[in-house]
Amino acid sequence: MRGLLHSRRGSVAFATVVALIPLIGVVALGGEAGSWYVTRQHAQNAADAAAYSGAVQELCLSNPLTCAVTETVDYRAKQAAAQNSFCNAGASYPGSQCGSSLPSGISQTVEVASLTSWKGTAGIYVQATVSQQQPAYLARVLGLTTVDIGATAVAKVQSLAAPPCVLALTGSVSFQGSPNINAPNCGMASNSTANNAINFTGGGASMNVGSLTTVGGCTGQAQFCDPALTYMPAPIKNPFSDLDGALTTMCGTNPTLPAKCGLTPPCDNKGGKELVPYTAATPCTNDGFKSTGQTVVTGPNGVQPLPAGVYFISGKLTVTAGSSITGTGVTFILLPGAEIVTQGSGTLTLNGPTSVPNDSSFPAALQPSAALFQYMAMYYASAEPAHFGGNSNINLTGNIYAPNADVTFQGNPAIAVGDAGGCGQLIAKSVEFNGNSTFDTTGCPASTKMTSSQYVQLVQ
Repeated sequence: MRGLLHSRRGSVAFATVVALIPLIGVVALGGEAGSWYVTRQHAQNAADAAAYSGAVQELCLSNPLTCAVTETVDYRAKQAAAQNSFCNAGASYPGSQCGSSLPSGISQTVEVASLTSWKGTAGIYVQATVSQQQPAYLARVLGLTTVDIGATAVAKVQSLAAPPCVLALTGSVSFQGSPNINAPNCGMASNSTANNAINFTGGGASMNVGSLTTVGGCTGQAQFCDPALTYMPAPIKNPFSDLDGALTTMCGTNPTLPAKCGLTPPCDNKGGKELVPYTAATPCTNDGFKSTGQTVVTGPNGVQPLPAGVYFISGKLTVTAGSSITGTGVTFILLPGAEIVTQGSGTLTLNGPTSVPNDSSFPAALQPSAALFQYMAMYYASAEPAHFGGNSNINLTGNIYAPNADVTFQGNPAIAVGDAGGCGQLIAKSVEFNGNSTFDTTGCPASTKMTSSQYVQLVQ
């Protein structure tokens, strides 16, 4: 018996068992804390999705002409949180991953706020905060009965510093061959959803452009596509869309082409030497005008350059080699079915009106839209493709609007849009720069009539 009492056998095992008790507790507590971490990661994912979706909806609602989803920012944000398994009690959303009920003692909240500033910086923000309250188990030894696990995310609607000066409304902006694009203060954009909405064929393009954006994709050389912002959440709003309805009122829905739109008789163009502006006394179209070679085209009675006004064109407008058409405060309106042909070294220099033209410059149907013709150099209302080619020299200070036409710069044409006092914009169905064509907007300031491309970025 005395030997048994003095035996040391099993003492280590006993001490180990005693030491394991708190160790097991610490490990178990660590496991519980690990589950909190996993829950927090899920909460952060839900908050990020909610803030981002809410900001996308904020952006969408600011473009009502192109936004097909009319739910509120709060709804879209909370729907995104629900799709990531975080919901307010009783809430139901399409695609929700929240169960019909949570386990006993667990509750969730989702809060969404639209902010006009964040951390002292003004802007459009959406903040989403999600949280889950759940019972504590082993952590009760630390005095905790419940644990609140939450996460917050903030998304901002961002605008590019360089707004677009070239916009393809439904087609692509394409570059083939070795075009020279020099537009450092503005961007190029396409509203097409196709994967080649911006397209580079060949690697010879020289690109100095403020931004490339599209709601579709970009194909071609990675050096050009990588900097492009693709699959943007909202298209660029067309600032001249009201003109389309006004012209339909004037010309009818399906006019006989080439349309005259009630402007008769044809103007007297003196054998391709004169262009005639619209007035109440001369409500005519310059029909099938072809300049005479080596001629400086004048206005009525030989006035040089073309006097300020609106010139309606029907049929084919041809600028022949060696001839020139120059005008200040001038807008060319090419009616449905009309087209423009530039040949050889022909020169077309138009400066759009710097102020809103008088109503008397237009037929009655266009008078309500007179303000949209400020700075408008050419309204190409035709669906005929517009080709600017050869060695033609095209200098347009102002806007070119061709909503139904594919516009191509081909060969060696040079187009310079804008000067130190303004920035012209080219808006067309699609735009293509081929060969060695040059597009130069270096005179443009960092502002155009179009809004900057916008996108959503998580900032927290």
